[in-house]
Amino acid sequence: MQVLKQTAVQLDPRLQQNIKRYPYLGGYLKEIVRSVGMPIFYDTYELNYNLKKEKNVNVLYPVSNGVFVHVYMPPTGTVSGYRKYAVIEPPRPDPRLLELIDRRLAEMLTEEDAADDAEMKRKILLDKLSRVIRVVSGGVSYRGVNGKGRIPVSAGELDYLRYYVVRDKVGLGILEPFLLDPWLEDITCKGLGFVYIVHKIFGPLETNIEFKTREELDVFLVRLSERIGKPVSHARAIVDATLPDGSRLNVVFGEDVSLHGSNFTIRKFSKVPAAVTQLISWGTMDEYIAAYLWLLLNHSMSGFVCGETASGKTTTLNAISIFIPPTHKIITIEDTAEVQLPHPNWVRELTRDTGVKESSITMFDLLRAALRQRPNYIIVGEIRGQEAAIAFQAMQTGHPVLSTFHAANVQSLIQRLSGDPIRIPKTFMDNLNFAVFQNAVWVKGLMVRRITSINEIVGYDPKSDSIIYFPVFVWDPVRDTFIFRGRGASHLLENKIAPMKGVSRINMNKIYEELHTRASFMRELVNRKILNYFDVWKAVVKAYELGVERALEKLQKGTLL
Repeated sequence: MQVLKQTAVQLDPRLQQNIKRYPYLGGYLKEIVRSVGMPIFYDTYELNYNLKKEKNVNVLYPVSNGVFVHVYMPPTGTVSGYRKYAVIEPPRPDPRLLELIDRRLAEMLTEEDAADDAEMKRKILLDKLSRVIRVVSGGVSYRGVNGKGRIPVSAGELDYLRYYVVRDKVGLGILEPFLLDPWLEDITCKGLGFVYIVHKIFGPLETNIEFKTREELDVFLVRLSERIGKPVSHARAIVDATLPDGSRLNVVFGEDVSLHGSNFTIRKFSKVPAAVTQLISWGTMDEYIAAYLWLLLNHSMSGFVCGETASGKTTTLNAISIFIPPTHKIITIEDTAEVQLPHPNWVRELTRDTGVKESSITMFDLLRAALRQRPNYIIVGEIRGQEAAIAFQAMQTGHPVLSTFHAANVQSLIQRLSGDPIRIPKTFMDNLNFAVFQNAVWVKGLMVRRITSINEIVGYDPKSDSIIYFPVFVWDPVRDTFIFRGRGASHLLENKIAPMKGVSRINMNKIYEELHTRASFMRELVNRKILNYFDVWKAVVKAYELGVERALEKLQKGTLL
């Protein structure tokens, strides 16, 4: 560790402690420091979005006990164009030891040991492991060890053995460190070669994890898909599934449909969704947009959150769903479980694809069933086919619907809804009250997500055969601000919500004053750093209980939560 000793005085004390506790971390740094320099150490949640501006990134942070990530700019001369994301794990134990352990655990585990909870699986596995090994001092040679009796394991290798047994049996094997990292959005394997990821701060990165043979990749995907109950094969080459942590998995299997070999993509989702106040602090929306959406969802308006792939539609849908009154019954309908709600009366339904038409359950089936369940709100994970007809029927019969939808602007939204395969008549379009459009855009050289417009759908004009709509909010890309069209500009507030609240035309200012009060409430939450999803939910529930004005007063005094 000569290189590290020379720079010890400059090392972060926390990094020194980790090197002392995990010697393999020191070994890694000794090699990498020569080419890229000593990385700056951060605790996981010390990372911040200001680091997006850094070009020569050299950052090290832990994602779990004994597992670290090093993000850095590779030395000059590399040709991939990517910055590197290196996973640092404990040294892998002797393959013969792992083979012996596998055999003995297979003999010991029974159907009674089955568990759905990952933590319970971990406890059962470690308990069984402790029964098949004996810890010895010094090194151990596994040549000639037949696995009868307890298997000797050196004390220095015990923690490493536990890590790999749990990682490969309960976790996702070589992908497990990626799932442990809360800063990742996407994990992509294009086929043979390195795995690529999208980092929330550092963007697209090339990892040091790779699949070297097609057999290795195919075996990994077959085992993974079997574990989550959606086995992939050449006969069923495309699979969409949800991983145990809620992340979304898409697999394309086999060389005949994927020329570089089988490929997969994992879209990660946080266990705790991003709060609407977090979106305000990120600049995705402002407090007036949040207040406006609060008023709409408070009064059962139907809307779509629209945008292109990876524009943050589902994140925004989850964030604004807390504005639905807390006593409402909500039914969510999805292909893969992505929507997360805090409401106590939440019915969560998923489609089922068995490959057989008679036993499969589609979104169309679930939406049709939902209409009989008297929901106050129906949330559809994504509308993209014939289920749109049922969604619009639900809106017509008084069941408000929220969903995400792939469309970049109002024109493409209407074209997709009225064209094949959806075919919603234009005369029905006014059942959709509003459409939020969100995109990934460049601001000051950084890729960020912004709500670019919110449009109110007014109705169909038969003379021009077109849909009348008003953009109520528009994003100004030059100043990176949101422009509200102002009082008198909102059809929904003045012609739908005001009458519900008993506000007459002569007192229309009241509805805009309420909009301002709700915006002040959201801004106060942001100023007080109340950014946790469930803390914001508690604040919104209090606002429903006390009234927004009274809740704002208590919030300003610091007595609301």
